[in-house]
Amino acid sequence: MPDARISELPAAAVPLGDADLAPLVQASGTTGETRRATIAQLRGAMLADRGLHVRDYGAKGDGSTDDAPAIQAAINDLKAKGGGTLLFGPRSYRIASPILVDGVTVRLQGTGFTEGPSPGQGTWLLLDTPGFTPLTFTGTLARGSAIRDIAVRQTHSAALNAGWAPTAYDWVVRVEDCYGGIDIDNLFLSGVNKGIYCRNSGRLDIRRLRGQIFTCGVEIDQCYDVPRLHSLHLWTFWSDDANVVHWTQANGDALVFRRCDGAFIDQVFALGYRSMVRFAASADGVTTKFYIGQAYADFCKYGVWIEGDGTDGQIANLTTQGEVFASGGQPLAGSSGLYISASNSRVQIGNLRADTVEDNPLRLEGSGNRLDLFALRCVRYNSRSNGAAAIHLADSGAAAPNTVYLGSPPLLEGPNPGPLTNTGSNGILAMQAPAGRAGRPGLMLGGTDTGLFAPATGTLAGAAGGTEVLRATAAGTVTLGGMPGSHALEVATPLSTANRLVASGSAAGGAVSVQAQGADANISLALVAKGSGALLANLPDGTAAGGNVRGMNAVDWQQARSLSSQVAGGAYNTIGGGRNNATTGSDATVAGGNANTAASSGTVGGGAANTANGADSCIPGGRAGHTRGLVGKFAFASGSFSSSGDAQLGEHVLRRNTSTAVPSLLTSDGGASNNSNQVILPNNGTYLLRLLVVARQIGGTAGNVGDSAGWEVSALVKRGANAAATVLVGGGGASLAPTYNDAGAAGWRIGVTADATNGGLSVAPTGEANKIINWVARVMSVEVVG
Repeated sequence: MPDARISELPAAAVPLGDADLAPLVQASGTTGETRRATIAQLRGAMLADRGLHVRDYGAKGDGSTDDAPAIQAAINDLKAKGGGTLLFGPRSYRIASPILVDGVTVRLQGTGFTEGPSPGQGTWLLLDTPGFTPLTFTGTLARGSAIRDIAVRQTHSAALNAGWAPTAYDWVVRVEDCYGGIDIDNLFLSGVNKGIYCRNSGRLDIRRLRGQIFTCGVEIDQCYDVPRLHSLHLWTFWSDDANVVHWTQANGDALVFRRCDGAFIDQVFALGYRSMVRFAASADGVTTKFYIGQAYADFCKYGVWIEGDGTDGQIANLTTQGEVFASGGQPLAGSSGLYISASNSRVQIGNLRADTVEDNPLRLEGSGNRLDLFALRCVRYNSRSNGAAAIHLADSGAAAPNTVYLGSPPLLEGPNPGPLTNTGSNGILAMQAPAGRAGRPGLMLGGTDTGLFAPATGTLAGAAGGTEVLRATAAGTVTLGGMPGSHALEVATPLSTANRLVASGSAAGGAVSVQAQGADANISLALVAKGSGALLANLPDGTAAGGNVRGMNAVDWQQARSLSSQVAGGAYNTIGGGRNNATTGSDATVAGGNANTAASSGTVGGGAANTANGADSCIPGGRAGHTRGLVGKFAFASGSFSSSGDAQLGEHVLRRNTSTAVPSLLTSDGGASNNSNQVILPNNGTYLLRLLVVARQIGGTAGNVGDSAGWEVSALVKRGANAAATVLVGGGGASLAPTYNDAGAAGWRIGVTADATNGGLSVAPTGEANKIINWVARVMSVEVVG
């Protein structure tokens, strides 16, 4: 060394070589000795246990030299040293042969990069030769390796026209058989055919992956332990030429997962792909328990595409838009925000927005798929106006149906939104709640004790304030007012019924209605009471409003009364309507009118103030008629002087069967005479009577069967203050010969006389011995009382 100061030495030539010498003071005993050392020796001592630099192994970084051998040499050296960090400078390193990380943990550390289509500042790897994998991590000792702050660019020479396709480069990074994690952080792939492939290696961690990748960004298979992908942004960094993006929209998948357990995917954006996230299958299985946090698919045919049978996972927030790139809003053919072509998949989604698809924003094919979706917004779908539904559920035939459960009402928007779901399918679209109970309904409305619940399979019930008020069963039975057994109203609807009951309301001034409707031309309508219960128009309340309790099996359609007793009070009584009418006894009928009364099988057809109080008596209508308690009497009046029956006509039908020559009285019931089965007058009454009497022999040992006789008789009878004061004023007679007769009946006689015992008119025929004769008399009267 010249005896000169350091400042006086000539400058060293650059760059320094490994064989260049430098002075070094080195300890020698108790003193120091100046010795020489090569640059390589100094570097080795200074950088021991520190990261290596690729330049130290001959990497040029000039963009033309194949630096792969130098990088491989550095990796091999790190392997001998127990692993470490391999540094790259801010240069462009051409990679034209494979680099293998095997049996060593290596972190490839770049200096960052400038985003863009071509190499700029920072660390770039340049690939211009297909047919090999630039970087492979393999073996268990490669676990823990990493790539950081590096950009990659491939050369694609095809012309940018409608026939453009990328050069068929292999994956930039392969991670295979590591059985553990590789970290990839801040990697930029600009114009890359296929990005990262991971197989049989768990815990892969990819963060801040950006770039424009054509065929596939990341594909993972045989990952048995939770890969993580975070902050991915795939955009047109390399070229926004429409031909390039149209190719990736038809062929590219941003992320592909096959057999993958528990993948965590978050903060993902992908533009211009066939699918943003594709869950496929391999010989090893499908993805299970995946989780997508936030993802946005722009200009993608499918936001999420599930094609592996049995895939399951969760999506927190997903936004998709499925239009053709640079087309002015035209949707991609067959596009869907969520497309499930698999069977038996299970997916839960928190929030999903699907924009601009051709037909269906959500489409479930296959069978047995279940989707649980809390919030859904569909914008601009059904673009062909073909009735495409927001949610398409394919018919699964005999297999398990596809099912979608919604957590909230979906928002359907656009110029021509289709229906929520398609028809003609066995698919299920529903909002479901737990069964619950009356005190805590499964679907609560406004409070914890009011809503809907399911007390049993196939049964729906409603509760208000913790009390059941409604129940409907699968058999078609609906109960209202309380739980079964305590309810007030029940509707029974047999399955496959053709006819029905329709209850209709009306506008103001109209009438509400209950109608029989259905398929039959003629349909009966039945109102059926239970046991001996009555049919009523008013609820009995013991007052004039509802009246007293009705009789057994009575029918009472009367709605107005002045007294509580004005009801169908006897067994089997009928009041058809009107007001202030009453029936008593049994089998009595008042068809209508006002203030009419019937008893004991009596009938009043209508009118007013009529009284049919004799058994089997009848008043057809009019006013103030009265049958005076007489069996079978017919009466009619159009009014009265002072009381019912004092100005009316009347009629009796009397009968008797005789077989002797002893006189017998005709009565209205054919029995022994009394004061209720003959023509009985009231006190102070006068009747003008016309009698038609006929007799016919029906048997006996004498005479001829069929012999007949007839009488026409008139009589005037009156009654005073009592029965004893009854007299025949004129007409009649004690023994009247027939007016007309057969020869064999010439000896038959009748007596028409006053009956001072019962207070009326007696009609007494006399036949012949050994002749059985039936006698019938029609007695017509005009009656005045006063």
